[in-house]
Amino acid sequence: MQSQLSSLPFYDFDLFSPAALQAPFEHYRAVRDLGPVVRLRDPDVYVLSRYDEVRDALQAPDALSSGDGVGFNEVINRRGVPNVLMSDDEQHRRLRTEVVRPLLPAQLKQHRPFLRNLIAERIRSLVDRGPFDAMVEIARFLPTQAISELVGLPEEGRAAMLDWAAATFNAFGPRRGGSERDFEVLAGWRSYLGALKWIEIREGSWARMLEGAVASGKLTEAEARGALSAYVLPSLDTTILAKGHLLHNLARDPRQWRMLRADPALASAAVLEGVRHSSVIRWFSRLARADYAAAGTVIPQGARIMLVYASANRDERKFADPDRFDLTRDARAHLAWGSGPHSCAGLHLAKMEMEVMLEALIDQCAVLTAGEPHVVHNQSLYGFDTLPMELRSAA
Repeated sequence: MQSQLSSLPFYDFDLFSPAALQAPFEHYRAVRDLGPVVRLRDPDVYVLSRYDEVRDALQAPDALSSGDGVGFNEVINRRGVPNVLMSDDEQHRRLRTEVVRPLLPAQLKQHRPFLRNLIAERIRSLVDRGPFDAMVEIARFLPTQAISELVGLPEEGRAAMLDWAAATFNAFGPRRGGSERDFEVLAGWRSYLGALKWIEIREGSWARMLEGAVASGKLTEAEARGALSAYVLPSLDTTILAKGHLLHNLARDPRQWRMLRADPALASAAVLEGVRHSSVIRWFSRLARADYAAAGTVIPQGARIMLVYASANRDERKFADPDRFDLTRDARAHLAWGSGPHSCAGLHLAKMEMEVMLEALIDQCAVLTAGEPHVVHNQSLYGFDTLPMELRSAA
C-alpha cells in the first residue's frame, strides 16, 4: 500500500492562495485531470475532486468521520460544543432530527407566502431605480429580515449573524495570515451562545423548539445550544452567495433569462442548475476512521480527506459541458448541498428562498443587467461580496 500511495500525484499549487480562491475552476479541472485521488502538501490531505469519488465519500459516514472535524486546522476541528456539521452516528442523528423539524417542506410551506410577499416588495422597489448592489439589496434581504425572525434570536444577536457565519467558513481553512481574526469573531459567538437564555428567544421560533428537545430529554443542554448554531453559522452565507451566483448567471446570459420568463415553471430547475454550476461550498474534509478505498487507492486510517464539492459539480465525467449554465439541464444529481446523512439540513429553505426570488423577478422585470462582481475572500465559500446590478421593467 505504501508504494501505491507514494505514486499518487501531488498538486503543488496552493488551492487556498488568494489567486486560487478568486479563480478556482481551472485549478479544479487540473486536479481532476491528475487522477481520482490526488495529494496536497499544505495542508497534508488526500483530495477527491471527481463526482463519483466525492459522492461515494459523502455517503460513507461509517468509514469517514465528520465528528473529528470537517476543516483543515486542528483549532476548528476541536470544536467546543456538539453540532450537526461535526458529529457522527447516534449523536448526529439526534441533533439533525431536532434541527430539521421546522425545515422540512411541509413545515416551510406555511412561510412561503410571507417570504414571497417580502421579496416581491423589495424587487418592486428596485425596478427602474438604477444601479444597486444586488448582494446587499436582494441576496441578503430575506436572511437578515425574515429568516432571522423565524430563527428567533434577540435583536442584538441578529446584527452579528453574518459576521459569525463568514468567520466560521473562513476558519475551516488552514491557519494563514489574518485567520486569528476569524477565531476572535467566533469567540464572540461562543460567548453569546453561552450567555443566551432560552427565555430571550422568541416563543414559537425555530431556536425555541430546541428548548423543548431539552425538556423532553432528546437533547442535552449543551447539544441544544450547539444545534442552535445550525440556524446561524452554516446556513446564511451559503444561501446569500447562491442567490448572487444565480442573479449573475441569469443577467450575463439574456437568452437563459428570456427562457425562464417565458416558462416560469423552470424556476426550480434554475435553482438546481445555479447551485451546481456555481457551488458556494468549495470543500469540507473528513477523517478516515479505517483504511478507505477510493478508485482503487487505499487511503490510510487517520488520513484527512478533502472533498471538493465544487469540482465534482463541474466534472465532465458526470455533466456534459459542465462550465455552461443551462436551465434545461437535469441538475438534480448535484452535490452542492452534499449527499448522504450530512446533506445540508436547510436545503429546502435555501431552495424556497431562491425560488420566490425568481418568481418576483419574473413577475416584475423584463431585463436584468449586471456589472463585474467581486469575489469574497473566504477559504471555504465561493461567492461575491458585491454585484452591481440593474433591473428594468418592460418598455
